[in-house]
Amino acid sequence: MKKLLQSLFVLMFVAITAIAQERTITGTVTSKQDGLPLPGVSVKIKGTTKGTITLSSGKFSIAAAGSSAVSLEFSYLGYITQTIAIGSSNSINVALVEDTKSLTDVVVVGYGTQSKRNVTSARVGVTSEEIKDQPVPSVAQALQGRMAGVQISSGSGRPGAPIAINIRGRSSITAGNNPLYVVDGVILPSNSGSTPSTAGAGISALANINPEDILSVDVLKDAASAAIYGSRGSNGVVIITTKGGNKSGKSTINVSAYTGAQSLTKTRDLLNASEYRQMYNEARINAGLATLFTQAQIDNPTANVNWLDEIISDNSRTNNLQLSIASGAGEKTQFYTSLNYFDQDGALNFGGFKRYALRTNVTHDINSFIKVGSNLAISRSYRQESPVDNSIYSPFPRALVARPDQPIYNADGTFAANDYNNPLHMFQSVNYVNLSNIFNSTFAEVKILPGLKFRSAVGIDYTYVDQRTYNPITSLSGQGSNGSGSSGYVQTENYLTTQTLSYNKNLFDNRLNIDGTAVYEFQWNNQSNNRVDGSNFPSDLTPYVTSAAQITGGTASLTYFKIESMLARLNMAWEGKYLLGGSIRRDGSSKIPAKGRYGYFPSVSGGWIISEEDFLKNNNTISFLKLRSSYGSTGNQEGIGNFTSRRLIGGGFNYNDTPGFALSTIGSPDLKWETTNQFDLGLELGLFNNRIDISADYFNKKTKDLLLNRPIPSTTGFNTILENIGSLEGHGFDFQISSKNFVGAFKWNTSLNLSTYNNKVTSLYNDQPIDGSFATRTAVGQPLGAFFLIKSLGVDRNTGDMLYEDINGTNTITGDDRQFLGNPLPKFYGGITNNFSYKGFDLSVFFQYSYGNDIYNLGAEGTGGWASLGGVVSATAPATNVIRDVYENRWTPSNMDSKYPRAVGGVRGTYNTQRSSRFLEDGSYLRLKNITLGYNLPKSVLTKLHLSNVRLYATGYNVLTFTKYTGFDPEVSSDFTVGNTGVDQGSIPQFKTYTFGINIGL
Repeated sequence: MKKLLQSLFVLMFVAITAIAQERTITGTVTSKQDGLPLPGVSVKIKGTTKGTITLSSGKFSIAAAGSSAVSLEFSYLGYITQTIAIGSSNSINVALVEDTKSLTDVVVVGYGTQSKRNVTSARVGVTSEEIKDQPVPSVAQALQGRMAGVQISSGSGRPGAPIAINIRGRSSITAGNNPLYVVDGVILPSNSGSTPSTAGAGISALANINPEDILSVDVLKDAASAAIYGSRGSNGVVIITTKGGNKSGKSTINVSAYTGAQSLTKTRDLLNASEYRQMYNEARINAGLATLFTQAQIDNPTANVNWLDEIISDNSRTNNLQLSIASGAGEKTQFYTSLNYFDQDGALNFGGFKRYALRTNVTHDINSFIKVGSNLAISRSYRQESPVDNSIYSPFPRALVARPDQPIYNADGTFAANDYNNPLHMFQSVNYVNLSNIFNSTFAEVKILPGLKFRSAVGIDYTYVDQRTYNPITSLSGQGSNGSGSSGYVQTENYLTTQTLSYNKNLFDNRLNIDGTAVYEFQWNNQSNNRVDGSNFPSDLTPYVTSAAQITGGTASLTYFKIESMLARLNMAWEGKYLLGGSIRRDGSSKIPAKGRYGYFPSVSGGWIISEEDFLKNNNTISFLKLRSSYGSTGNQEGIGNFTSRRLIGGGFNYNDTPGFALSTIGSPDLKWETTNQFDLGLELGLFNNRIDISADYFNKKTKDLLLNRPIPSTTGFNTILENIGSLEGHGFDFQISSKNFVGAFKWNTSLNLSTYNNKVTSLYNDQPIDGSFATRTAVGQPLGAFFLIKSLGVDRNTGDMLYEDINGTNTITGDDRQFLGNPLPKFYGGITNNFSYKGFDLSVFFQYSYGNDIYNLGAEGTGGWASLGGVVSATAPATNVIRDVYENRWTPSNMDSKYPRAVGGVRGTYNTQRSSRFLEDGSYLRLKNITLGYNLPKSVLTKLHLSNVRLYATGYNVLTFTKYTGFDPEVSSDFTVGNTGVDQGSIPQFKTYTFGINIGL
């Protein structure tokens, strides 16, 4: 018994001693970068399974043995794991360093964010720093050439003109190829840029967004990333995130301004009046006609007008002023507010674009588990333009062909007539387009459990476009009707509600990370429009339709569509190196007939971070290596009208002045969206501690159920019906590399991207080709919108006339001799940026390029064709003016090996100017898109001025262009439809702009 008591006493002594030696260690974990606390950091006693996690304040508490040999291991996603020996201290504060090696930047994906390291889909993004200081009204223009796989082109150099963005080429013929735009979580409607009149051009969906308010732009390129947007993701997704307040709690005020001068990137040298009359006589003689002008009339023309000089502005300006306040009003509230004014003149003596914008973004933490926020943006823009643009009949191309020997004004001061329209007279017709936009995105977010969040968001995008056109009594368009005009509006209301449940959790001792998202979403889009047309005005002093003596027409309508969606996504990462992701979306659209209204769009992706394997870990050369692949399905419903699938009746079908109803839409009961299936294989590589980053992707996508019009018997009362009856496929490569060439006091970074894309049509209705408006044809086995022309064989040195290939052997050149001769799509395109900095100076040089695409120079048919646009050289159809190069290098008996045919009218003139490969040109170019030189004032000066930063800079935009294309601008296409891509109708070219600016931070 005594020995038993002695044993119990010894055991109690040992236990008490052990308890006495155990201690509690406390501390705080923060981020070394910004000093903010890090919640959820894993704190573990090394060599044991005992651990805890930090609270929202970054604080932790853990019981450890009393031994001074205790070490704590701190690990957190996106930060370098640290192991610290505690010693005898019971308190320790730790600052974790971001793990740049693991590429754990957080990037925006659909309905959330994700660690860049764990992304298994193809995406690309830019930040506000990469697109700043560019004198453009739209963020789309600032993005040109900066992202692999993203091709951005301008339909016109006119301020505020629509911009086309193609992500990995085109996936449709008629349903549109622009991507889906998502701004602060709100899906923008594709119809927000509609105008009540067809006069002029549409409005870019991004024109009302101030580029200086944008924090980042992320582009989802493959199906794995875009399938989360289901029936609208086939053309890719552009996600725009605007700026917020300062999380540090520090308030900042920034003022920025720039002003600059603009000019056309290129002009043309035209014949003067004497040269024109000499050429005119020569063309008539070669046509067997008598001369029209005597030598005296040639030497002393009644007028000598350079119409191009007359319409181009010598004082075109651009101005921008921005005031922004970013604040963190304590730890719980952050807000960002900005005011912006942008004003850009047109390059011609007409038109311009002006925008006023206000934005306020606010977030507030009500408590530790409830957060709310609201983004509000209001803008108003004004645009003035010619009623006709992107057409050979608009003022700009008419200035190239108008006769220089006819005056601008008559003796009484009125506009003189010109056989090819007086371009200045055409400018009397006006088109005013004003756009008002109200955008709001409001959310509430609740943390239900650790890692589990619920977010409820409501978005509104309201757009009101009012348009007024007027053709004065004395104008070319209005003189026949004693003045004509129209007035109307289009009102678009877009509502979106999104309910999101997300879960992010580390399991199995942090070996497995799961990230799940479930979403219910409902969108309602409502659009109304109204327009009235009138003529016979009493005076040009009252240019409103209410003054018209006659109402000649009008229209009014109300339409809507609704989309209901449910989606789920799950991403998993095992041991930080094996990645797997999957998503599925179910969309139901009111545009689709009831029996097929709901569709499913799944995707799956996987990745392997090879650099985390033991055989490659801590490699001195390879810092990061990830292989990823994905496959998924996306849809496109933009080619379907709101009620196209239904049989509709409409009023206004009157018989003998008796009103009545009639069938207005035949309906298509089997209609559904186009579907694109896409495969992607990608590689991401970091070298030399990520001094060099490389990303490369191969993709292959196939689109089925193309929306095309099928001919039907006219006895039905209709000629065609819209059905899903075609398919196409495309493939290509995206490649991007960035390098830190120098990282010391002198810094030099380079970024280069290169993309390829090839497609072909695999099926059409009865394999019947679809001809474009001018020079293209879409056919099975050919690329979309391939050029289909008569092949020119050059100039016959004996006759001076054109030679063409007679492919059917009839000895007569007709439309049957056309063949596929060119492709409007480039073989590759991209951009290269070099950024240099030394002390306070910085220099950025950005080149954009495109190689291997063809352009049909439609305007050259007039300026280089020797025949008028509407007929041949005769007494009633005089010749157009031509560019000097054509005149000086034409065929003559003394210049038989000529570049251009002889000057001739009549039948031979028409023969020489027929639509052929003579006017098909290489559209490749290299353009110095942007060069910016800046200087930041040193801190010693800023301290005296009580400022946080001052930056002065000068920017050149579209400075130099190297190209063989003889037209004005190799970037400009007539419009964005597949059939007219690569056809230059004489669109206004882009600006060359030089600006000076200043940024001041308070």
